[in-house]
Amino acid sequence: PRGVGKTTSARILAKVLNCENLQEGFKACGECNSCKAFVDNASFNIFELDAASNNSVDHIRALNEQVRFQPQQGSFKIYIIDEVHMLSQAAFNAFLKTLEEPPPYAKFILATTEKHKIIPTILSRCQIFDFRRIQIPDIVRQLEFISGQEKRNIDQEALHLIAQKADGALRDALSIYDKIISTVEGDITYKDVADNLNVLDYDYYFRIIDSAIKEDFPSLMLIYDKIVKSGFEPEQFIPGLMKHIRDLLMVRDLKTAALLETGDNLKKRYEDQAQLSSASFLMTALSILNNADINLIRSHNKRLSVEIALSKMCYMNRAIEKKKTVVQTEKKEILKEKEVVIQDNPKESIAKISSSEAVQNPAKVTNPASEKDHKEEKEEEKQPAAATVKPVIEKIDAPQISANLDSLLKSIEKEENDKAGNGIPYNVERIQKIFDEFRDNTESQSLKTAMKYIKVRIDDNTVTIITPTRIYIDFLKQEIHLLEKIHDQYPNRDIKLLFEVNEKTFPEYEPPKKPKSLTTKEKYDLLVSKNPEFEKLVDALKMKISNK
Repeated sequence: PRGVGKTTSARILAKVLNCENLQEGFKACGECNSCKAFVDNASFNIFELDAASNNSVDHIRALNEQVRFQPQQGSFKIYIIDEVHMLSQAAFNAFLKTLEEPPPYAKFILATTEKHKIIPTILSRCQIFDFRRIQIPDIVRQLEFISGQEKRNIDQEALHLIAQKADGALRDALSIYDKIISTVEGDITYKDVADNLNVLDYDYYFRIIDSAIKEDFPSLMLIYDKIVKSGFEPEQFIPGLMKHIRDLLMVRDLKTAALLETGDNLKKRYEDQAQLSSASFLMTALSILNNADINLIRSHNKRLSVEIALSKMCYMNRAIEKKKTVVQTEKKEILKEKEVVIQDNPKESIAKISSSEAVQNPAKVTNPASEKDHKEEKEEEKQPAAATVKPVIEKIDAPQISANLDSLLKSIEKEENDKAGNGIPYNVERIQKIFDEFRDNTESQSLKTAMKYIKVRIDDNTVTIITPTRIYIDFLKQEIHLLEKIHDQYPNRDIKLLFEVNEKTFPEYEPPKKPKSLTTKEKYDLLVSKNPEFEKLVDALKMKISNK
């Protein structure tokens, strides 16, 4: 990436290679003639070439001529070619021969931000070092060292903001730092850096989330109004608020807390706000803002679009709670429907006992016939008349109970399958009927032929449509209304449609016959039979008819 020290590292390597008195750890001494010439930018053995402005064949030819001569001082002649990907194709080809067989005293250091643009024949002859983006803590430490050397006091949060704005490039971070210390006198605060970089203060984001959690709609609108009056556009505000919510999500877990790119003082404030907001609130807010950010470019009133998104965030907790209530109510209704009711005659049906309870606790299903008659009479006397009759199973052995429960579970499953399609049964016959009705109503003869050879197979929520040829599948995929109709019939099912070609399933299917290819002689005879004058034309032109 840019600004991570590629050219600087190349210069340091060149200095070390030509140092006449290397120190421990392969460090340049800084005192020999070669090191002094390097510091004074007067070395005759180190050449820098900017490929962005010297990218023609003539420039590379001149470089090749220089390589022929040995170094005047030191061990190597070193060529640093910056932005080497900017060389033209012809220049790369001219440079290739020199790289293939360089003299032992020549070293080439190529620096580029786009390695993939270098031709493979050159790239395969290079020793590659990939420089990555510099992490924010490393940039902050370097800026702290520089500010300490210059004796300038700067807040930790301000340094983090500079590092974030640099986006992994130390060169950009140093440029921002230089601009700020030259315009701000005395101690440098977070607000000074935010004003210089035109970045919205993080305090606004904290206040917006606090207002949304409290459902304080007036405060939320007033805060955003102040942000707009401060000169910040929606394109700046929305991504900033999304990043703030992302940081809140990260700090909720110790494993991801390290991904929070802020100072230690601000981290505590993030942790406090993250405890007040639920994960569902943050994820939903992030989704709302992301949709607003995507649609912002098409909006005619961008401020109103942002205010609508903030309004949804403000009353989001109510929607979440309402959804939870609906889900809980649906669960209760399902449990009630699955209860097994044991009536007076247990051989015909089973009275009010959950089928799951009967399966999980078979010990509870007792045989009252083995008990004494007077105990049964006492139990019946104690039972209140208005109360629900206690479930009783008489003279039913274990296999019979199991059979009853199995049949009951199957009936419940069938009932649920019927309800999943709003009362429409979910089976092969019903799906096949949808195709037959569509075939009868279509006017396309090709589609009628294609739909004549269709069979359906159902596996849970997967509907497989079988045809004898691939062409019919292409016809069906074009009929979006037909495929949507299947989904509309069963809105509560997540149906997945698959297509399969199986000619063996349709023994009656006969593939269309391919037209017979005629030889040249057969074509000639056919034309003569249709028009006898054609033969005279061929004779007049003295044309020869091939038998191929």
